[in-house]
Amino acid sequence: MISELRTFVVAAQMESFAAAAKTIGLTQSAISAQIRRLEDELGYGLFERSGRSVMLTAAGRAILCQVEDLLSSFDALRSATRGRPETALLRIGAISTVQTSLLAPAVTRLHVEFPDLKIRIVPGLSMGLLERLDAGELDAAVIVRPPFGLMPYMQWHPVVSQDYVMVVPAPLENEDWRQILETQPFIRYDSRSFGGRTLDRFLKMQGLSPRQVIETEDLHTILQMVANNMGCTIMPQIGAVSVVPNIRVLPLGETGITREVGVMTLRGRVSEGRDALIRYLDEVSGNHTPSASRKS
Repeated sequence: MISELRTFVVAAQMESFAAAAKTIGLTQSAISAQIRRLEDELGYGLFERSGRSVMLTAAGRAILCQVEDLLSSFDALRSATRGRPETALLRIGAISTVQTSLLAPAVTRLHVEFPDLKIRIVPGLSMGLLERLDAGELDAAVIVRPPFGLMPYMQWHPVVSQDYVMVVPAPLENEDWRQILETQPFIRYDSRSFGGRTLDRFLKMQGLSPRQVIETEDLHTILQMVANNMGCTIMPQIGAVSVVPNIRVLPLGETGITREVGVMTLRGRVSEGRDALIRYLDEVSGNHTPSASRKS
């Protein structure tokens, strides 16, 4: 019920399920379903619905402070230290495109500093990893920055920005990326991912509807498909782009887009191992800006 209680507080503050959905990053129907589950569990109504607005019932107002205190206590429990960092377990969620280029060298340096630190790497899509972080199943998530506002108890640590580029088979001589999109099969970066959503918005703004043949979230797989002359793609310029043979890379010019990759954590949790990981990710990426994580 923790997620439902958090949703209750946000909806109460904004007096709108639609605004709460935008803040949390869920659909309005998902917000409504969470509130219904909470009301069913408690046995009484929490909101009075009026058009697009909602207002707390008397019962809802009566428990709001208690719920906020309960969530604070729960966050404090999750923040409790579990022994010295060198003997703890660090659970890291990571999208596939950072695991070899950023995470592997950073974890190697982390192991040198904390040789007894147990590390578990959990792969997944950004949204799924964000949900697991919120559920307390991860200590940090290396993901694409969410395209929606963050919950106040979450903290974002930017690591690297990656420009999107067009990738085409090497034999294709055309240099006009717009014309290529109109004439060549398109291999799409999964629209369920945060990075894929960014690409979808870009294509819509450009008025482009390429002929999609395949959709997948694995950028390395996409590169291999392009190299095998299955079509073209637009994707972030990850490290593998420079080493895969039989492809060419075309910039998108001034209309281009970027994605930001970083580390999402929960505020208030103390972890030397986690903070060291963020520091080493900064070093590996060439980002030497002091991280805010060491101030929280």
